[in-house]
Amino acid sequence: MDRPFVMSLPPGPPLQQLAAAADPARWPMLLDSGPERRPLSGWHLFVVDPMETLLLDGGDQLQPLADQRALGQLEAALDRHWPDRRELAPEQGDPLATDGGQALPPFQGGAVAVLSYDLGRELERLPAWRPRDSSWPDLLAGLFRFVLAEEVSSGRRLIVGRGSEQEGAEFAAQIAALAAQARRLPEPEAGQGRPRSSFVRSDYLAAVEAAREHILAGDIYQVNLSQRFELPYAGDASALHQALRERSPAPFSALVRTPRGSLISSSPELFLRRRGGTLESRPIKGTRPRGSDEATDRQLREALESSTKENAELAMIVDLVRNDLGRSAEIGSVSVTLPFETEVWSTVFHRVATVRARVPAGASAAELVEAAWPPASVTGTPKLSALEVVEELEPVRRHAYTGALGWFDANGDFDLSVAIRIATLCDERLVINVGGGITLASDPVAEYDETLHKARGWFDVLQLPLPFGDEPS
Repeated sequence: MDRPFVMSLPPGPPLQQLAAAADPARWPMLLDSGPERRPLSGWHLFVVDPMETLLLDGGDQLQPLADQRALGQLEAALDRHWPDRRELAPEQGDPLATDGGQALPPFQGGAVAVLSYDLGRELERLPAWRPRDSSWPDLLAGLFRFVLAEEVSSGRRLIVGRGSEQEGAEFAAQIAALAAQARRLPEPEAGQGRPRSSFVRSDYLAAVEAAREHILAGDIYQVNLSQRFELPYAGDASALHQALRERSPAPFSALVRTPRGSLISSSPELFLRRRGGTLESRPIKGTRPRGSDEATDRQLREALESSTKENAELAMIVDLVRNDLGRSAEIGSVSVTLPFETEVWSTVFHRVATVRARVPAGASAAELVEAAWPPASVTGTPKLSALEVVEELEPVRRHAYTGALGWFDANGDFDLSVAIRIATLCDERLVINVGGGITLASDPVAEYDETLHKARGWFDVLQLPLPFGDEPS
């Protein structure tokens, strides 16, 4: 198994159409890097028909042993299907080069998974004041021997996997059958009625003020506060994903379809990435909407880059990420790339930092992810206190939101995005969460408006006005 199976395929229907053609019972999962290559996203990845699936719900305040926790069970599943995978240890060279332009995709067989925010309850003794109100699991994962990969820059397609030639040919036949069924995706159905929010506007403003009081009291320095919109929805997740991809392209877009429910992502943020002996995180803090013309656009970008509040917030989160990576890294190996960067997207500007570390040989993916869980940019600092404030101020559970989504290769490498700009279609309702970081300098009205800027892409796709106001929705 030291060499992966590789088969070239001719061009075919868009991967979005293949994902839509497969029945949800086959667990079609598409990790879509958007329409243009960016440094961290050189390949689109499509998997279907897993060898094994995991749907795990953790308990509140159980703190199980490592092999009993969700990520420990995922590691055990990888061991079952690739018993010699420890011999596939990734090369210890410098993996900081981009994945684009490489001969093979970085994922060559393993697990594709959605990790929910509530997995943190397995790691720390946290309050559980909000009941579960969704059947979405804490860990949803499929194990796949083969992947259909499409290079963003060239469009070339490969089947890559850790299996036999016969198994690879069978997977190619499955892809061909899906291609024969593929059809142009329809426009998504419009949302019906007004989405219901977990907050009315005045309550969100009050929650921001309460967060500022916690900061003044010395409980925290910063916290992420979110609101959740939901509405009944009978439409198709594939059409929603396609429309959102066109409206708000992102390097960590995704479509996950399973019998339990579907997830659509347009995430711009890398949570954690391992290549060989290097670990990398790229937290985002600070957002401004795009302007309606070039002059306004430039002014908004300059305002973001010169904002004392936004730069302080990003610096605080960078310190938290440094600490998180340092829990599993070689001593003295954590570094931060300066200056911070501004990323440009179709609807917003973001401020982004890059933090890297060297990890000891033999460190497992579960150990590295758990040491940094939940993602720092969507919790706050100090992290444990911020998690308690989130539980106090947010009226509903987050479920998949602010967890992570991505792949775990059998060789130990992994790529996980932060589960933001996501929606879940589960229990016959569409759920969309949006949030932002609160500091002492936060203006409650501006913070509320920022959540709406982040939700705009979703509501445009659903052909709904942005919800706001003091009346219950």
